[in-house]
Amino acid sequence: MDEPAAASSPVGRQRPRRDSALVAQRRTRLALGTLLMLLVALGGIAVLGSGRLYRSSQNQYVKEAIPLRTNARDIVLQMVNEETSVRGYLITGNRDSLGPYERAKPAIAADFAMLDSLARRRPEIGGNVDAARSFVTDLERYFAQQVALVAQGPAGQRRAEENVLDGKRKFDQFRIAADRLLTRSDQILLEAERAQHDTFRNILGLVLAVAGVAGAIGLALLMFVPERMRRLYAGEQAARRAAERGDRASHALEHVQASVALLDNNDRVLYWNRAAERVFRVPEAEALTRTLRELIPELDLIEEALARGGPGAVAPVVVDGEERWLAVSQTTLAEGRVLVLRDVTTEQQLERARGEFIATASHELRTPLAAVYGAVRTLRRDDRPVDGELDERLLAMIEAESARLKELIEQILVSADVDRGEVRLSRETCDLRALCESATDAVRVHARKHTFSVDAPGSVLVECDPSRLRQVVLNLLDNAVKYSPDGGSVKVRVSERPGGASIEVSDEGIGVPAEAQAHIFEKFARLDAGMLRGVGGSGLGLYISRELVERMGGRMTVRSQPGVGSTFVVELPRVPSLVA
Repeated sequence: MDEPAAASSPVGRQRPRRDSALVAQRRTRLALGTLLMLLVALGGIAVLGSGRLYRSSQNQYVKEAIPLRTNARDIVLQMVNEETSVRGYLITGNRDSLGPYERAKPAIAADFAMLDSLARRRPEIGGNVDAARSFVTDLERYFAQQVALVAQGPAGQRRAEENVLDGKRKFDQFRIAADRLLTRSDQILLEAERAQHDTFRNILGLVLAVAGVAGAIGLALLMFVPERMRRLYAGEQAARRAAERGDRASHALEHVQASVALLDNNDRVLYWNRAAERVFRVPEAEALTRTLRELIPELDLIEEALARGGPGAVAPVVVDGEERWLAVSQTTLAEGRVLVLRDVTTEQQLERARGEFIATASHELRTPLAAVYGAVRTLRRDDRPVDGELDERLLAMIEAESARLKELIEQILVSADVDRGEVRLSRETCDLRALCESATDAVRVHARKHTFSVDAPGSVLVECDPSRLRQVVLNLLDNAVKYSPDGGSVKVRVSERPGGASIEVSDEGIGVPAEAQAHIFEKFARLDAGMLRGVGGSGLGLYISRELVERMGGRMTVRSQPGVGSTFVVELPRVPSLVA
């Protein structure tokens, strides 16, 4: 009777329950351990498969986008070789100069054959390829015509020289078509890369998310209730500390320079710091009642930049009609996201100005250097016949192009001195009429298509730096000639006014659009930035001129109407306060 009693006691009933619980616990742990191992294996297989998928996708754009860009760039290079070769033949009359021209034609044909093959797989580039081929065909006809004209002798060579501007226009049109083809190839490359990375990230993210959830569930089941309670208590403590840190962080965010917005999952604004108020001109109280799209209409551009370039990507927005460039980064949270927008407008403008300067300087320096190099090579040839007239022409070309190079380099150096505040000005009594007449006589020598006149009421005396002021007037006259390529009248008018005098330089050229007049005196600003009208220049002349005039106590303005002409006005005080 003792054993049944013991078996029926609470202790006796709890022992088998405890044993069965331990067995069930061991089995559960074994099953969950196996599950975790399988999930780890699944994650490893997914990572390996995603990597292989990524490498396989690489082959797609390596076989399409990169060859497209390579062949397009080679066409540009070969056309430059053709143009340089034909120009050398035009200058020297020596058919040996046509070697690069003859070698470039089959290379271009091979490039277009490859592009045609790529276009069959990528029909969207067919139009760009056909447009580039059309301009290449037109240019090669032009080159063939130039070669034939030069071969006819001096008369044909003169006709060929008259066709140079037409050839430059054709080459500029080809450049535009080639740039569009290169842009399209870059887009295809970016699209391929983006698709690959998106596929890789999506697969990897999905697999790791599933593995993470399953692992979390398994770990949670392996823990005892006391451990859960400990975690809850620890979580409460952490939440309290996080709240304290959040208060300190919120206070700090009020004083950072970047715009910070905390958004919920519906993109409604939960936090809007002071920098965001300043940049977007929306008070925090108003921002907290609206979605981010209502505050930033260009949100799609920001999202695209973030997806394309990741943290730090730059996107343009317009605030009250003013373009601003913002560097974007974001942090995703379970309940929304944090968007950080840093204003990098100044850096973007500097980078754009640097790029424009490099492109402009390269273009402006290349032409005179090529002419000087070609003339020197011709003069140094041992096998050419003695021709005094040709020698004189080549030496005159070298002198003229060297003077042009000297002018460009001096503009760059003077611009640097102006920026550093190292320009030194003298103060002398100057007769504006005599100065303007001297400058006009100097420009009239090389401006055969223009007529010049100086209107001045006798001597007009001011105190200034005569050499610097003459530099300003010469630049305005040169601009009047350059921006009226069809010729016309250039008028210089000197007049007295209360407390000083003014110089007006007027032309009948292409004029300055109203939207460009506010920026025409900025560094590197050029009215014909794409050189579509064949107007060169470093974009520094008006900037330097305005700075010099202001340092002499005066100011420079412009009045202009597109298609009618421009008038640049220099106003000088009688006795200036010179700025060193």
